[in-house]
Amino acid sequence: MGPGHGGKIVKPFLRWWLIISGIVVGFVFLVINDGFNYINESDFTKLSFVIFIGFIYFSIKTGLSTFKGIDKLDASRFAVGVFTKLGMVGTVLGFISMLSTCFANVNFQSIASIQSVLGQMVTGMSTALVTTAAGLICSLLLHLQIFNFDQGNKYKKVSKKISKMKQGERKYEG
Repeated sequence: MGPGHGGKIVKPFLRWWLIISGIVVGFVFLVINDGFNYINESDFTKLSFVIFIGFIYFSIKTGLSTFKGIDKLDASRFAVGVFTKLGMVGTVLGFISMLSTCFANVNFQSIASIQSVLGQMVTGMSTALVTTAAGLICSLLLHLQIFNFDQGNKYKKVSKKISKMKQGERKYEG
């Protein structure tokens, strides 16, 4: 049980557990529907998997901080922005790949040549979109976990202030 909570698991941790349960259901859905294979094939940079691994690490770290009631979330707060930026880096790399390779040797008179160009464009575009989605989704879900922690911390701070005020009133009454 979390220290400082009188042996009780507090609501922020239970809410964090609910958030994580939803995330696990989403990951299971991806596994069942071969989503990770699709991401692997679509993202030639593999930044999506870097984002996923970071997300898992910082989600666990946020859960431990929520359980203990200790604010050690500076790195997690930083990771929220990093995930979004990594997704944007993947977007830029996907667009660069798409534009740099597709029009180099195209013959607009040949249908096969145009089809080849479109295939190359799809690879770059899919990398751009998959990394953007991974970065944004992981960033939002980690931010939700941190928001949950912050809300629980606000209530804890308010209740401490109220108990201090009550103790102060008792001193003046006695």
